[in-house]
Amino acid sequence: MNTSLVDAVVLGETLAGVVGRNRPETMLDVYESLRRPAAARVLGLAGRLTDMATTHGIFKRAARNVLLSFVDLVPIVKRQIEMNLSGLSRANLAHLPNYEHRQAA
Repeated sequence: MNTSLVDAVVLGETLAGVVGRNRPETMLDVYESLRRPAAARVLGLAGRLTDMATTHGIFKRAARNVLLSFVDLVPIVKRQIEMNLSGLSRANLAHLPNYEHRQAA
């Protein structure tokens, strides 16, 4: 399953649990604390890739092109970048810890 779809399902389940009073509101804080680092990583990587793509200067562009040629030749490096950019490397951050709601007797 697509990681962003898993994220949406987890968020939906968390919101439904809070609204339905099956989970405490603090679960929203737990969700946020797990997702914020993942979002920061995506934004950071996207920013670095944008900086590389829009670099000025002949030497910087030449260095960028050499680096990208190297990445294209080394499958493990290319795969890692793909996984990070797609979010699949952060799948472990898409799951909340199990929570059992106990109603007051």
